[in-house]
Amino acid sequence: MLIRSRAALALLLLLVLSGCGQRVGGTASAPENAGSSQSAEPSAEPSGEPTSEEPSSTPTSPAGTSSIDVSQLPGTWRGSYFCSQGETGLELKVSPPEGDTVPAVFSFFPVEGGPQTPSGSFKVKGVEENGQFVFRQDAWIEQPDGFVMVDLGVASVENGTMTGRVGGPGCDAFSVTKAG
Repeated sequence: MLIRSRAALALLLLLVLSGCGQRVGGTASAPENAGSSQSAEPSAEPSGEPTSEEPSSTPTSPAGTSSIDVSQLPGTWRGSYFCSQGETGLELKVSPPEGDTVPAVFSFFPVEGGPQTPSGSFKVKGVEENGQFVFRQDAWIEQPDGFVMVDLGVASVENGTMTGRVGGPGCDAFSVTKAG
């Protein structure tokens, strides 16, 4: 019985650690140290559609309650995130707002000195949820074997740097800087 319990725990630990980037339940949220310059990483989110919010009354926030000024978001953002596979490059190409959403493309790739992670990309939609701005996974563009889409909870956009949290097993925060 003890051996079975240990084997079950080892299998569970292996599944959790190998699950970075896998779809999981939960919500990506801002880290407690939202103003830090820590690198972050995307995490997996539920497969359901984003919750709908009231239409925006201002052009700067899709749902009108986020502290994130969405007019600062369009453009290309580059940086990295960390998950169980190690540091991974991140490029977020954000388009202008379309109604209550902010479309973007999330691309990931290996970084110098990091693990040889495959490259891939998927579409995300930025939405306001419960006072938090989140880029929710939408659809794959290029999916490498064994990888899944993740969400990014944006904590701050200040001085050309966007930081936030990735909600997933083995994942942490992300940090990207606006290019150009």
